[in-house]
Amino acid sequence: MRHDEIVQGNSTAVPWPVEVEQLLWREREVATIVYRLRAATANEVCENVSGQLHNASVRSMLNRLVAKGILKRTLSGKAFVYLPALTATDSRTLALRRFADDYFAGSVHLAAQSMRALLEAYR
Repeated sequence: MRHDEIVQGNSTAVPWPVEVEQLLWREREVATIVYRLRAATANEVCENVSGQLHNASVRSMLNRLVAKGILKRTLSGKAFVYLPALTATDSRTLALRRFADDYFAGSVHLAAQSMRALLEAYR
């Protein structure tokens, strides 16, 4: 698949998941460029980043964001294209799982029961 096909195939805007907002400022800037463009090469990120960053630095950040699960990468011709890896739904699911892990010993069922009881108490 060519890079322009990847961009055109995903015509809806991708919201920034909370995981992107929690990154340090430079990684957040790189990630939001990819989410805004919906697909980007390292060169395209370099063209859109504030200030000067070497291509090698951008590639390093992009690879770290792939390792963190924030972005995914695909080969298009001879260049890697970076794409958003998280949807808003993914972000909500991760947040709910963390909530269950932190407060209900990992039990999503117990967390749901507690939320149901809380909702009934407010009716």
